[in-house]
Amino acid sequence: MFNLFKKRNENDKFINQVVGGQSVIFSIFKEAFEEDDTAVNKAELTYFALSVFTYTFLRLSKMADDRKEVIADEVALEVLQKSVPYANKRLSVKEAAHEYQNRYQEYNTLINAMFKDEKIDSNACTTLMMHLYECVMGKSAEKKMIQISVASPLLAQYVVDHVDFLKQFDK
Repeated sequence: MFNLFKKRNENDKFINQVVGGQSVIFSIFKEAFEEDDTAVNKAELTYFALSVFTYTFLRLSKMADDRKEVIADEVALEVLQKSVPYANKRLSVKEAAHEYQNRYQEYNTLINAMFKDEKIDSNACTTLMMHLYECVMGKSAEKKMIQISVASPLLAQYVVDHVDFLKQFDK
């Protein structure tokens, strides 16, 4: 009623979920890992948040596969357009899109390993958190293993929240 001048994008709910997810993961890096804001690779946080969304969306949505792929691509492009200017790397949206495609393949495999017999596999979650740390920080996670163990359940909850979020659209 009061959105007189704003055209609503049907993907806004998904875009907002991904952008909000970036903030959650960023908080983990600041609070659990005590990393400096400027040291955190924000572009990598975007690739990860998009990967979690895409993974869960492609597997959970009951839409036709071709429609799911179109929406996943539209959401990814919109999120990259919104996020790239704030990344601490100088990237074009085209470069970020290409990098996201590459990173998705990696994250997809690791996220998939988390789901075991209808439960979240905590060891796979720890592996994913360790890999994410190394990708985001560009250094070994060896000295952060205690923090990774503590942060892994937060990451698992983050993924479960995406599952719950997406389930509400296919009722």
